[in-house]
Amino acid sequence: MAGVRRANIDPRAALVAACLAGVTLLAWSAADPAGTQPVPTPPAEGAEKPFVLPTYSGESPSLHAPEKPPTPHAAPDARDLYERALACWPVRSLFRGEVTLEGRLRNERGLYLDDANGVSHGTSRASAALVARLPLYSAIELDREREREWSRRVRVAESAGQFVSVLAERDKLRRQLDLLRALERRSQERVKAGVAETTEQVAFMEKVAGAEGEIVRLSGLLQKARIELLGNCHEHQADGLDAHIKQLLASARGG
Repeated sequence: MAGVRRANIDPRAALVAACLAGVTLLAWSAADPAGTQPVPTPPAEGAEKPFVLPTYSGESPSLHAPEKPPTPHAAPDARDLYERALACWPVRSLFRGEVTLEGRLRNERGLYLDDANGVSHGTSRASAALVARLPLYSAIELDREREREWSRRVRVAESAGQFVSVLAERDKLRRQLDLLRALERRSQERVKAGVAETTEQVAFMEKVAGAEGEIVRLSGLLQKARIELLGNCHEHQADGLDAHIKQLLASARGG
């Protein structure tokens, strides 16, 4: 059997080779300390660009959460709005009398006999009268006034309550919309990176569109409540209440 021949390796040569390899690694790390990847070359002019699905708004907002997230605004005082609407009611009339008219028609006929000549004479008399009654105190009119006042207060309370609740709901939905837009922007970046499908971004886009449509509907309900409140005011006093309502809308987020 042939014997195994061992190769003779110089220890000094191996040490020199190891030192050279270490120096090469250190030099490469110093040249690229961050370990960045090489910058890809831009596509040539005229080359087809990859399709990118835009966001619903067409903008590219930040996908990072804001440092100071929006806080909900305090709801306006419903009682103050209610009392302002009642105060601008037209001035009550000092004369609310109950007048009752009664007509009468009277017809009288008479027959007279003359004993001397034996001749009868007939007479007739007609009369008409119109009577007006004006009582100083009318319980019926007072009851009607109470019913009218109660109905008016109920309508004003419903309009004021609807205005306050819809305004708070719209503020909450606007804060929710900001979060949905950030998620939509994040999904767009995930689709660009190839880690998510386009359906994910489309789902967030539909949620953003639905939230914006709901905000439009709530804005319409706010204007309806505003007009109803102004409808309870005298035309010369409605401007003051309208200015107060506009101030409440302006203090809310987005007006």
